[in-house]
Amino acid sequence: MRTSLKFLLLFLVLKHISINAVAQEAAKPPRVLVVMAHPDDESTFSVTLYKIAKEQHGTVDLFVITNGEAGFKYATLAEAFYGRDLTDEQTGRQNLPRIRKQELMNAGKILGVSEYHFAGQQDSKFTLNERQPLDSCWNVTLVGKELKKVLLSKSYDFVFCLLPEADTHGAHKAAALLSLDIVHSLPEGRRPTLLGATLKNKTGQTLAYTSLRNYPETEATTDTAAFVIDRTASFSYHNRVNYKVIANWEIAEHKTQGVTQMTMNEGDLEEFWFFKQNDAGRFEKCRQLFDKLKLTPYLAKTY
Repeated sequence: MRTSLKFLLLFLVLKHISINAVAQEAAKPPRVLVVMAHPDDESTFSVTLYKIAKEQHGTVDLFVITNGEAGFKYATLAEAFYGRDLTDEQTGRQNLPRIRKQELMNAGKILGVSEYHFAGQQDSKFTLNERQPLDSCWNVTLVGKELKKVLLSKSYDFVFCLLPEADTHGAHKAAALLSLDIVHSLPEGRRPTLLGATLKNKTGQTLAYTSLRNYPETEATTDTAAFVIDRTASFSYHNRVNYKVIANWEIAEHKTQGVTQMTMNEGDLEEFWFFKQNDAGRFEKCRQLFDKLKLTPYLAKTY
């Protein structure tokens, strides 16, 4: 009888420890690393990053692969602002790495970014071919080594990248492929959950995502988004304010990128896909995070 009682007490103690460990893990502020090709790609999930850093008191860091020097063609209005002939290719490529790095850090201040990691790779040109940056422009071995080092040093819960759709920028696809490869190479117990994101309007067609041809690692668990953040969620006096304010503030910092600037007020939903290579048991942790992010912590006031 005493032996049975001892086993029962031991079981209850272990169960209590396990429950507390799970609760503590769920209560910890999330740690997120964004892996992106260019110094404005974070705009796709700007509101999600803001809510994680500012509202959930989590950590948001950015890993930027290229210098962004190929973005000179639409810098017309930024020429007077910076006093440089930025639409001239030679002048633009020479000055944009420095300027775009500062623009990103200005934007990151709005979002609450903690750390920046710049891999310093060449931004050659726009292409739909993911092999162009991987085979011709980027030192993939060096970038992968640096990314792995960052991931292991900070023990991130999540990695965000742009969803590698077939018709998106080749460098965006390349960044996602690199992220998937490096995360999968980590020890099993140290792999963060990797999510791919895109932006859409509520009136737009629902995206039915399929994996990239010849890249089975890009397969997601569902063809439609698993998690969504609504930029139009309203709050403040008479519900006259929504999170598009944050998205617009953030985009406004990327002054050299005229096309990005033209996306002001576009995009109602930040949508996220859960890749199949993730540990399926992490899906619930993702759901818990996005349930918290759906909340607006601003109390209504009367005047």
